[in-house]
Amino acid sequence: MLGGLLDGALDNLFAFARTDRRLRRLGEQGELVPATIYAIRVASDGDGGERWSYGLDLVTSSGPLRASVRQQLIPDPWRAPLGARVLARHLDGRVAIDWPATLDELGVEHHASFMALRTLRTPLKPGIDDELIDRKRLRDGVRREALVVADEPLESVFGPTRNRRLELRIDGDDAGATARTVVLKRADVPPYAAALVRVGARLPVAVDPRRPDRITIDWPSAAQAAVAR
Repeated sequence: MLGGLLDGALDNLFAFARTDRRLRRLGEQGELVPATIYAIRVASDGDGGERWSYGLDLVTSSGPLRASVRQQLIPDPWRAPLGARVLARHLDGRVAIDWPATLDELGVEHHASFMALRTLRTPLKPGIDDELIDRKRLRDGVRREALVVADEPLESVFGPTRNRRLELRIDGDDAGATARTVVLKRADVPPYAAALVRVGARLPVAVDPRRPDRITIDWPSAAQAAVAR
């Protein structure tokens, strides 16, 4: 049994080494080209973390290319929303966002590294697919628009977080419901929508018909609408 465990560990180590070599080759030899983020996919990694993938439209020396990559952008992932321009590398069918080069072009001080997991075999469908959003609440809730009246970022002992305290003014409707104000004490704002949260902004929401105080913000729709404008 011990031998089997050691063999499995060595297999994982060698697989990681091969992946690391391919990534290093992509970073060193890959053509650096401008790209536009046409799709974002967010899912759980099964261990309490998040798995991010980006769809890229690249303009290469051989012509246009659409491809997708599974990749975490650290730091400042909010700088890569849907429709954003980034710098990417491609080589032998593999692609990745060159996040250090992108941040350098933006004039941002950083300690980012060139890292990516893998190029996806099938490019993502356009738009945002966020599996972490409560889709049942969005589907079953009463759709409204909300005005951001107040916005307060929240911090932990480790520094800034994605959570924000939001005060929203929910629109009324033709059925007689009047406008009202609600407070979301710890709204989790995904990076792709962070730039949308500001006083005066309007956001699509779903109101739980049984619990009117339960408001779910439709972040993917908000982010997609911002690109369409």
